[in-house]
Amino acid sequence: MKRIAYIYIILAALLVSGCEDFLSFDPLTQKTSANYPANAEEAKQMIAGIYTTMNNEHQVADGSYLFANIVASDEILGGGGVNDIKPQAFEAFMYSDLDMLGHNWETTYEGIHRANYAIENLPEMDEAVLTAAMRNQYLGEAYFLRAFFYHRLATLYGSVPLKITTEVVDLPGASAEEIFAQIASDLKMAIEIMPETPYTDIEQGHATRWAAQAMMARVWLFYTGFYQNTDLPLVEGGSVSKQNVIDYLTDCVGHSGHKLVGDFHELWPYTNSLTIGDYDYIQDYMADTGKKLVYASDNGARNPETMFALQFNNFANWDIRRGYSNTYQLYFALRGLQSVDKTFPFAGGWGQANSIPKQWVDQWMVDEPNDPRIGASVMDIAAELPNYAVGQWDFVLESNYWGKKYNGISAKNPETGEAVHDYSVLMYGNQNNNQLSHGDDLVFIRFADVLLMLSELTGDAQYMNEVRDRADLPPVTYSLENLQKERRHELAFEGLRYNDMRRWGATYTKAALETQVGTPVLNFGKPAVFNGLNPKGYSARYDETKGFFPIPQSQIDLSKGLLEQVEGYRNGEGLYSGWSN
Repeated sequence: MKRIAYIYIILAALLVSGCEDFLSFDPLTQKTSANYPANAEEAKQMIAGIYTTMNNEHQVADGSYLFANIVASDEILGGGGVNDIKPQAFEAFMYSDLDMLGHNWETTYEGIHRANYAIENLPEMDEAVLTAAMRNQYLGEAYFLRAFFYHRLATLYGSVPLKITTEVVDLPGASAEEIFAQIASDLKMAIEIMPETPYTDIEQGHATRWAAQAMMARVWLFYTGFYQNTDLPLVEGGSVSKQNVIDYLTDCVGHSGHKLVGDFHELWPYTNSLTIGDYDYIQDYMADTGKKLVYASDNGARNPETMFALQFNNFANWDIRRGYSNTYQLYFALRGLQSVDKTFPFAGGWGQANSIPKQWVDQWMVDEPNDPRIGASVMDIAAELPNYAVGQWDFVLESNYWGKKYNGISAKNPETGEAVHDYSVLMYGNQNNNQLSHGDDLVFIRFADVLLMLSELTGDAQYMNEVRDRADLPPVTYSLENLQKERRHELAFEGLRYNDMRRWGATYTKAALETQVGTPVLNFGKPAVFNGLNPKGYSARYDETKGFFPIPQSQIDLSKGLLEQVEGYRNGEGLYSGWSN
């Protein structure tokens, strides 16, 4: 969490935002390309405005890209209460309403529009008002963010309009080859023009050359795997080869300055200095290992493993600024909003997702029984939270296991002993409010992911074994199966598993999804067995949709016939009618 300058966010949001028509975002003020940006400060505001669209998208957590990817995987059940039909629809590869992902579509295309605006106008700025080095950094960020947004759209919906100018024009859905070629070209440009300096020399919260290299690898692996192509095409001709990607990642490892933190637990906010002394699990872990843990982001420290993240601030309240709290830590928190004393150190919330199938935990125990990342990532409620009341409200699909990474983390006031809703209340002065106080970063790219991708691309286990060594696990030889397990364990619940599954093939994906069937759950606090929410079953529904989700119907209507609905969602197919016990 960082105290981001509030004025940049608000000004940038006003300058290039607009009311949505189909792919149309008109300015709300007199600032236009003729007079904006006029100086370095306005250029900074303009770039901040692109990031702001990501913040806006993630405020409606249950309609966001990250939420959909986490729930659609085999590692989390989408449940919540009987009226929380969005997470249940994502779980079933169905849709809850015709515009279930409308907010995602609008905010993502708004981000693309703002990136287009920056790409068109930054090159026109004179070096007297913006140095060449800073212009290249900002321009590289704009290219990176446009690629980042299009990767999200392409993996969520498949065919979408490819709009790379601010010109108001209606477009049909582009092919996968066209979209991924644009993504690759944008990332290539970002890599080439952003400075080759350690990440610590770039302002925190901004994309870097190194993040672009990591993103290129992620895009290459998905495109070549899911679409069964050899290389990643470029708009200008040619392609990005596997060796190109290996070279990018090797450069990143050697020169970025990023590194793994000392212990896996230090990545997660429950090791913060205000909470750690009262968290029995961590105290026991430190006693057993002789380690002394320090949260990598404690008191605003810069986490060396974080390569790209969405940052929040300390200004969240019920007026316009509310949009900058981390709502995932509410949506993914234990359901019931019961006393924090019953859930400490985890704060309560809405429990719409984050309930883990027992089979998923059991398989991890079989694969790697001595892996400390199990306890670091998975909460055994019966063992850790004996006072937590199950079956709160109308909780359905409640598991005994819960993810720890996206929960809000409490701390106790040293003067009163009272547990506040989030440690940030005491550390940063946030409001003590269960919905507003959370502000931990959403990390999209970690350095551990770079090492694992490099192992997968090279077939060399040394990079994977660096990740394992950090977890005090013995080295293994390289095999795809070992690599798949390592990614599953290291990156659990971080939103990467779903596209990993898909790029490893439909057979792998369907087998993984089917493991959720038969998991023991509680419905309204009573024992039950989960057998899926779609009567067709996971495999049949995945075959129908290829794992994509429906384009918002309002956007299809606005397109006047240019856009076609995703296969498997046409003519009322895939409508989720709601919970039935």
